[in-house]
Amino acid sequence: METFACQACGTCCRWSGHVLLTEADLTALARHLGLTEDEFIQRHTTLAANRAQLTLLDQPGGACCFLEADNRCRVYSARPRQCRDFPHAWRVSGCPALSR
Repeated sequence: METFACQACGTCCRWSGHVLLTEADLTALARHLGLTEDEFIQRHTTLAANRAQLTLLDQPGGACCFLEADNRCRVYSARPRQCRDFPHAWRVSGCPALSR
């Protein structure tokens, strides 16, 4: 089994694409930020290209809206399932922990 040790580089949080949100993600993120689900949706999401799900907003330049300047995730303990599944369910080129 492959081992993975995050390098806290933020590459996966700058990957172009969508962070598709589940109902459980919406609930956890809203609770974590002290918002109602409606408030969270209005402030931090948009409709994904598939027009079937919500996705997190991007910062100018394409990084996730929750990626901070120090490459840390502001919502790490409540991060979406897609983020928790990295790198086991999906990969991004340029991740230094995967290029060994």
